[in-house]
Amino acid sequence: MSADEKEAVLDALLPLLPAGVHENGELLSVFSGVPLSQSVMEAAAGRPLADWTVEEVPADWRARRARLGEGGVIVGGRISIRSPWEPPAAGGLIDIVVERRGGAFGSGSHPTTQMCLALLLDVEVCGGAVDLGCGVGTLAIAAAKLGWSPVVGVDRVPVAIEVARENVARNGVAVDCAVVDLAADPVPLAPLLLVNAPPPVHARVAEAMTDEVRHVIVSGIVAEEVEAVLAGYHAVGFDAAAALGTEDEWIALRLSC
Repeated sequence: MSADEKEAVLDALLPLLPAGVHENGELLSVFSGVPLSQSVMEAAAGRPLADWTVEEVPADWRARRARLGEGGVIVGGRISIRSPWEPPAAGGLIDIVVERRGGAFGSGSHPTTQMCLALLLDVEVCGGAVDLGCGVGTLAIAAAKLGWSPVVGVDRVPVAIEVARENVARNGVAVDCAVVDLAADPVPLAPLLLVNAPPPVHARVAEAMTDEVRHVIVSGIVAEEVEAVLAGYHAVGFDAAAALGTEDEWIALRLSC
């Protein structure tokens, strides 16, 4: 089935499926408390539904995620990011296990986090790293697993730091997480800075830069904000070495001096 055909089938079926449809590769899954009629579904879709199967699944959503492997992502063919309820990816990837709760950002599902990780993979380890606006700690944990040391993660949201510390322990790495308001507090620095944050944070980071910093991974910005954000870093000697973007205009850049 082509992508357009699948989209048409989903458009026809979704009104009949209040719990939605879960996609995992070629597998489409539906959870329902009552039996679904294959004939009714096929009539709505206007075509046969190949490989239709019905099976009993656990009621607990964590067990369902573990069963179907939903939500995990692989970045650059080297890093796997998953929740604690999903099985590890095959292939000996760097395994990052993160839980997100309390509105904390950065579980790995957002494209800016994934682009930052992709850019991080191309940077040669040269000392310590700081994740400025670390959220639940995904980037800081990845840096530690890639060999950067010491690693620090800071965020102005206390619950984010609480969750980040739990995730650090879950992954068995050394990352010092602390509550820091980057709008007012001193900006911690290291040879590598990971800054997945809005433009005002980038402006403060650029102003705080010293010769200690060698690389900055910049994200959390959209296309129309790139010029102004880069101007601040250019003023202190940093130029773009690599860039990634998404169709909805999120941008990530690797800057080096």
